[in-house]
Amino acid sequence: MTIEQLQKRLREAHARIGFEGRFAFTIGQQAADGCYITHWFRPTPYAFEDCRSVGAGTVADCIAALDRYVADYPRPMTNEEVGMTLGIIPPHEERYKVAAE
Repeated sequence: MTIEQLQKRLREAHARIGFEGRFAFTIGQQAADGCYITHWFRPTPYAFEDCRSVGAGTVADCIAALDRYVADYPRPMTNEEVGMTLGIIPPHEERYKVAAE
């Protein structure tokens, strides 16, 4: 895997979690150290940045762990979903019905 391919995979994973935080891919200085991926994010807008370990080992191990992490990552609600949950925005069917009248 080239650096460009690895960067593309990290960008795709970042997009799939809603561009929340950033991923860091680190290669150890010794051959035995391998590499690891971490996810840096802010739990709230004014909090200090926090770090979560995603995976470690070989590059293939890290990519597999990244895919699992992204698949299990809780997707944040969109503003529209929050509005529908609070009842401020009507569900889709009602909005289209009103717009068609």
